[in-house]
Amino acid sequence: MVDKKVLEKKLAELMDIVPECEGLIAADSNGKVIIGQTITDMDHGKIAKACVAIVKDSNTLGKDTGKGGLKTTTIELENGFAVLVGSDKSTLIALAGSDGRSSLALLKRNLMSISNL
Repeated sequence: MVDKKVLEKKLAELMDIVPECEGLIAADSNGKVIIGQTITDMDHGKIAKACVAIVKDSNTLGKDTGKGGLKTTTIELENGFAVLVGSDKSTLIALAGSDGRSSLALLKRNLMSISNL
């Protein structure tokens, strides 16, 4: 993964670009938070662990079906969305409220770009 300071800067820029974004978290492959920023008080560690588990399970599914590893996924929740971009080494997580539906593609595209640094 990219240098922590560069990652922090890129994620802060993404928060500024997408006003519907309620939080961004970067975690390593074990779910340890590298950087986390949310507009409300959230348990970044719990969120990271849950999302890393989703990425790992999705990678297992991809391997078992011969379709390869997870690239991205968007999870629609009752009151918002979680966008995950994962790899074997890290997971990037964007959180958006219910009003963020129109910004999901922008969040996904930017997270993918950041993950490729």
